[in-house]
Amino acid sequence: MPDDDLLPDRPPRRDALEGPYHHPFRESAGANWRTQPGLRRQAALSGVLIAGGGIGAVALSPILLLTVAVGAMLALLVLLVIGWWSLRDGLALIRRARQKSELRSVLEARPHAGEQDADFAHELFAVSAEDDGWLYTWRFRPLRLHERPDDDEVEVPGRPRYAADVVTEARFDAHDAARAAEQLVLAQDAAAAREAAAAGTAYDGIEDAATRAELALEARSTAAALQRATGQRRRD
Repeated sequence: MPDDDLLPDRPPRRDALEGPYHHPFRESAGANWRTQPGLRRQAALSGVLIAGGGIGAVALSPILLLTVAVGAMLALLVLLVIGWWSLRDGLALIRRARQKSELRSVLEARPHAGEQDADFAHELFAVSAEDDGWLYTWRFRPLRLHERPDDDEVEVPGRPRYAADVVTEARFDAHDAARAAEQLVLAQDAAAAREAAAAGTAYDGIEDAATRAELALEARSTAAALQRATGQRRRD
């Protein structure tokens, strides 16, 4: 079986999407460190200053010894800044994960919720009934931790978050509750079919990516044998 890093088209795993929410402060610290090059430069400078101070201690140089204090102060400042940012972003992550919304309730209450794949995150579909007499079929696209919805999408908080947009809309019979209920069932059945198709497409993508990865490995192995025959690679 090829490694996961050879499967660029593979849909995200649910545990990968939900995992960071179990360690919000650690995740926020890592994200701040990766996305703040100025902070990394200051940390590197503090290390250089402290190392220079160590050389000064050996050489008994008062000027170089002063760099230890400067480097330590800079390192402390970096730690305080990244600690504050991580606390702020971690609390915001917890708040978003616990936040409730009407669309989240619609998503979780859809009749076919139990049919979603347990391992891979694919698009989900659910139906909402609006006060203005319309049935909306929503598509919910799973978002990675720091991914943002597109301009025409609505962010749905929770764990994980989703980006939602309307894919179909239809009027329900506001004068006949029984007929309106029948229309809702039909719309939910269509949403379930869309979700099943999305799950199937996700698995097709996994299989296609796995096939391409296997072919790439076989091609490299065969190429190595041919290259030995052509002189491109010396025989072992």
